[in-house]
Amino acid sequence: MITDRPRCRTRDMCIICDSVPGSIKTSEGMVCEGCMPRELLPRASVLRRRDITVFMKSHPGAPSCLGDGDIGRTEGTVSGDRSMAITLSDGIVLADELNAQIRTADSIDMVVSFILMSGLNLIIDSLREFTKRGKLRVITTAYMGTTEYEAVEQIVRLPNTELRMELDSERNRLHAKSFIFYRSGGHGTAYVGSANISRSALTSGEEWVVKVREEDVPLVIDDLRKGYEALWRSGHIKPISLSDRAEVESALEKRGRS
Repeated sequence: MITDRPRCRTRDMCIICDSVPGSIKTSEGMVCEGCMPRELLPRASVLRRRDITVFMKSHPGAPSCLGDGDIGRTEGTVSGDRSMAITLSDGIVLADELNAQIRTADSIDMVVSFILMSGLNLIIDSLREFTKRGKLRVITTAYMGTTEYEAVEQIVRLPNTELRMELDSERNRLHAKSFIFYRSGGHGTAYVGSANISRSALTSGEEWVVKVREEDVPLVIDDLRKGYEALWRSGHIKPISLSDRAEVESALEKRGRS
């Protein structure tokens, strides 16, 4: 940890270590070369302080001006540098986890039983920025008519995005919930558990979710990737475009009545 430099504060001081002037611009200020992981350099301009510190905590080998203890104190609402179970008692906000992962991912696969605007609004800004450069795939369902068409439309309108739906939930019951974030170099992360995309699930609801890091269990990430590909290609999952509005709304209404 750097201690021999003057700690006079200027607006260009690194927002991570606050010890040396920053030379790399981010959305929240300047970051020094010692605190900016090289993997994040291509998207530095859209990153926030939290995104960088989460990456550091998830990749202990990443160079930094901070010591391990300082990194651990930078953010209290996101998980640390290991695979782990996330429950309400941990004080970890799943929406914060997802936003941080979205901003540093190369590509993303999501599958949930339903999507509500209350939950999508918590991550949509990050998804808008991400889909300017990366590929997003989403699978959801008409189960119980819970998914909101407005949420479907918001996702379909994103660039570099594909959405598929299980419309006949009386015959096929898709209950999988997973958020898979792929990165080059074996740095992927997945969240698998009970959380759909709703405000309560992503903030204060009693959801149990397992965070899986590719560095810890690469075969598990590979299994999830294969499972997602199989589901994506399955015959009962329909690709959705804006022209499918009547069919989607009809399925949601029918499932809601049943």
